[in-house]
Amino acid sequence: MRSLPLPAHAQDILTRIELEDQQISDAARRRAADLQELTKEEAEAVTECLRLADADDAGKLNREERGGWNDDTGEQIIQKVRDPSRLLAAQAHLASIRRKKSLLASRVQVARMTGTRIKYELASHKGKLVAVKRPHVPLTKGERAAEVLPRLRETSLGLIAERQALVKAPRTSSEVKAAAYAEIDKLADAGLPKTLAMFHGAGIAWSRHTIAEGRYHVPDGVALVAFLMRDQLKTQLSKVIDFNASAFPDAISAGEKAERLAELDSEIEVAERLEAAAVEQVISEGSVAYHRPDCSVLAALSLRTE
Repeated sequence: MRSLPLPAHAQDILTRIELEDQQISDAARRRAADLQELTKEEAEAVTECLRLADADDAGKLNREERGGWNDDTGEQIIQKVRDPSRLLAAQAHLASIRRKKSLLASRVQVARMTGTRIKYELASHKGKLVAVKRPHVPLTKGERAAEVLPRLRETSLGLIAERQALVKAPRTSSEVKAAAYAEIDKLADAGLPKTLAMFHGAGIAWSRHTIAEGRYHVPDGVALVAFLMRDQLKTQLSKVIDFNASAFPDAISAGEKAERLAELDSEIEVAERLEAAAVEQVISEGSVAYHRPDCSVLAALSLRTE
């Protein structure tokens, strides 16, 4: 692990992020405890609803209603009338518990850079860490950093996505042909029958390969065919490659890819440093913002290596 201290401003950011880590961890534990308690309350509420539903089916959920007077006995007439209010209240209580559970469970943790990731990343840098000045966040008149941050973040993510797509971009047909020809030459060279020992009475030494988990060594017919038909194989494969090339209109040469990747790496660094500067400015203005979990740690801490 890289020895600390970091430059003061970087250490302040790391300390703040580690404090946020602890607060979020504590909140997650509280949420888990609340969910456990609500699950217990839900089970009890379900039991009560079932009990009251059975009582209602049995005609036991009633209330007394007093009517007129019995002329014969002189007593007031009392009638029992179905009263589902207790059942409805229990059902409403159960629904309330389930809404609380749903709200707690649906809370999504904010994707953010953590102190653990920062320390791990810093440990991987072998050079000296040097503080650099944060870039100025470009704001129009009346615009706040919180308003420009999404735009700067979108720029960073767009460049990162372009880089990821470029890394996967296919090779050009000429590069594919060169690779195919090299494979054919290697195979054809391996298929060359060795005749030198024949001058001392030996037979032809054919190229061989193993089968049956290495138990048998047999002549390598594919290598021999490649030796005999080297040029024909190249011609036919060239036609196949040309045909397939139409499926890859975004093909790019290795040189062009390397050049553009270098450009993108530079553009991404500038974009992420601007994004990180906006995050810190939002926080300094009293609002809430976080560095992306996959943002450059050096950009977030305003550092570079030398």
